[in-house]
Amino acid sequence: MRGAGPAVAAVVLLVAAIAVVVALAPALALAQNAGPEAAAPGGGQSPPIYKPPLRGAPGGRVGGASRSAVRLTAPLPRVELLAPADHTGLTASATPTLYFFVSRPVAVPAQFTISAPSQPAPVLEVAIPSPPAAGFYPLRLADYRVRLQPGIAYTWSVSLVLDPNAWSRNIVASATILYDPQAGGLGAGGAAGGAGVAALAGAGLWYDAVAAAAQGQNLDRHAALDALTREVGLDRAARFAAGAGE
Repeated sequence: MRGAGPAVAAVVLLVAAIAVVVALAPALALAQNAGPEAAAPGGGQSPPIYKPPLRGAPGGRVGGASRSAVRLTAPLPRVELLAPADHTGLTASATPTLYFFVSRPVAVPAQFTISAPSQPAPVLEVAIPSPPAAGFYPLRLADYRVRLQPGIAYTWSVSLVLDPNAWSRNIVASATILYDPQAGGLGAGGAAGGAGVAALAGAGLWYDAVAAAAQGQNLDRHAALDALTREVGLDRAARFAAGAGE
């Protein structure tokens, strides 16, 4: 049995290695679950929860549906701005990216406008590409060289121009936005430096949370964007986001 010595030694080493792995397994599992955000059932992260500012500025969102008496051959799209319904949304960026949703393709001219309460002329009034399909679309203020000033509740709107001579017949959706570089304690560095959707939403930075959710929608299958839109009553947009993630 002299030749059995190496074989016996190998078996002993194998048994010892298995024992070490079994002993370490609970520790490894705890380390994997010790991330900053707990994992939700099914392997995904918990949905973000938006916490509005304690002293939110007046304002909110006005939906965009047609009141036109013009008879059309096809149903008109609905426009929804991704914004809170009953208060002014905050951003910690002077050049945030705003998002809007359309329910179907747009076959008429579209316009993006930003106005300030103390200025008779718009801060920005520009034609934008008409959305070719239902979905979410970004409006990057940096692309238009527009910088928001702190403490001003701006109104931003997206219009579908059915009749340029009678504005009341057009589809116009509007909302308010306020730039506060210190909002939520994150500051512009946190908003622009990769802070997570949950952190931004929890800090009350609505527009920055939406932008982060939209940028990561291919990674989480629209889950964060779906959750945020549902929280502020944008059910049509939320259903689209949920369907896109399936």
